This record gives sequence, C-alpha cells and structure tokens, in this order.
Amino acid sequence: MSDDARPGGIRRSARVVCVDPAGATLLLLHEWSGRGAPARWLTVGGGIDAGETEREAALRELREETGRAPDPSELIGPVRHVRQPTPPGHRYDALDMTAFVWRTPRFAADASGREPGETASIRDERWWTADEIAASADPFDAEDALGTLALVAGGEPAQGERVRVRASKWDGTPHWTYDAVALGSDAEGVWLGVDGPTTRFWKPGVDAFLGDERKVMLVPRRPLAMLEGTWALVHWLVGGELALYIDVCTPPELVRRPEGWVLDYCDLDLDVVRRPRGVPWIDDEDEFAEHAARMAYPAWVRERVRATADALLAGAQMRTAPGEYAREHWHRRLDALVPPAAGA
Repeated sequence: MSDDARPGGIRRSARVVCVDPAGATLLLLHEWSGRGAPARWLTVGGGIDAGETEREAALRELREETGRAPDPSELIGPVRHVRQPTPPGHRYDALDMTAFVWRTPRFAADASGREPGETASIRDERWWTADEIAASADPFDAEDALGTLALVAGGEPAQGERVRVRASKWDGTPHWTYDAVALGSDAEGVWLGVDGPTTRFWKPGVDAFLGDERKVMLVPRRPLAMLEGTWALVHWLVGGELALYIDVCTPPELVRRPEGWVLDYCDLDLDVVRRPRGVPWIDDEDEFAEHAARMAYPAWVRERVRATADALLAGAQMRTAPGEYAREHWHRRLDALVPPAAGA
C-alpha cells in the first residue's frame, strides 16, 4: 500500500480490474483515511513503490488484497491510464492510475495478506457488473471500473449514432470536447464524421466556437492492451489549409457509457500534419518536451510517442498514412448522412 508520492502531491498507483466470465469485476469498499468522506468502491490496487514497475506493483497489490498470485503474463495491459482529483479529505491531490485486466473465475478474496492500513480501510467486497454499477447510487472511485468494463465488452456505434469526443492531457485536465457522427467501420477501424460549420467545440480557456472544415476521423482498431494498440487519432479534412492531421495520443477508447457512445483519448502533444500539397511534418515538438517534463510522462510513454510520430510521418511522406486510400469513401458517407450546408 506504500508508494513513492509525497503527501499533498500525485499518488501513482497500479490497479487490477479482475473480470469474471460474466463480465463482472471485483470491487473493494474503502474508507477514505477516516476523515469523514464517504466510503467508495475501488478496484484492487494501490501505490507504486520506488523501483517497482507498474506491472510489479499491480501483482503485489493483487496478492496483498486478495491472496491471488497469477503469472505476470496473465495481466493484460496496461489497458488505460487515468488521472483524477481525489474527493475532499483525501491525503493526495490526485490519483495517477495505470490499469491492468485479469480474466479469472469469480473468487472470494483472502484478506490474510493485507497490510494494517488495508485491513483498516477495506470494509466490504463485491463483484459488480457494468449494469449494476451504472444503476447504483453507491460512490465509485475515479479509476473508473465502468470504463474498463466497457473496453472489455467492445462493440461499436451504429451508423448515424452520436459520439461525444473527449480529449484530455496526461495530467487529467480537459482538452477538446465536441460531437461526431458514426459513419461505419472497415479493416482499419471505426470512422466518425464531423461537419465543422455546424459543430460546437469546447476547450478550457477558449470560448466555444463553430468549426470550419468538414472531416472524417479514423479511430484505429486496438487490442485491449494500450501497448499493442495504435497511438493515434487520424483526421482527414476538406475545405481548409490541412488535408491530414494525426493526433499522437493514447489508443482512443470508443466505448458505450450510460450517457451514450464516448471517444476518450489522452493527447500527447506531437502531431503529424500534411497540407493538400507540400511536405508533411511533426508539429509541437516544444509542447511535447515541456509536458513530458512537467506532467512526468513515464519513459515507456515518451518512447512510444516518439516512435509513433516517426512512423506516422514516414507513412504521410509515402502517402500511406492510416486511412489514406479509404478517406474519399468516408467523406462521401459523411456527405450522405450530413449534407454540406449550401455554399460550403
């Protein structure tokens, strides 16, 4: 349960979402440090000790809190990263959580290996389905078991369904929010469409505004594990200065939540950009260097971002970027679903 964060700072932790054959996950009911905050249901996990990897911490916490010790290869992931502020009364300002998935038959946790602080704080345990979590009035912790269960369940929106696009930064702060429409899917992934002139965009510190260009977006197909997925969200635009804009980001999560389909991703600064004519380039190198230092990107994230940007740049130069050969088809699909405004 110990960790290398200082009180009042960011608590780095590793979580394990135990998923049984019915799609339910084991949650533990924790008291918040005895300071009057309501108890919350959490996935198994805790702080990362100095010198531990995320996977090592996840396995240790699983053993301490449940008595289970699977082979390290049985943990799928990391599958997602979440940083969220803590509730009032918590000793840390925010939790920085890296989640893994362990598929297992349902079991009763063995509490004999828990540290004194864990024994004092854990009040109950229960296996929860996604539907039960969504319907419950109980408080759940911000590591968001519901989002991970939605990833495990998979699926994709039907043509014409609305998708809320939500980008954040590595420190958890909101970035861009807007709505898109599902166009369909192919071997490369799921395609969304955005009619800029009728779409309102939000960003902290910027007044909401309508866009300019129409675009189609490719959400690449991904396995459950982040490390095996494509770290990019690909935008093909018409009617503006740019033809191609690729956000280098954590693998976009397209999941059905209680409020509808949501596309979540963490923007990692670097972008691969190409005009209709001209040489493509990697943008925002200075922002990447600044945020990697200030937001403490792990070394494996920095390495993945750089390798992804270089590979996407090579594809853009060779005219083999993701969606290069399919984009016109999906632009026509967008035109059919959302006809351009007169004069556009």
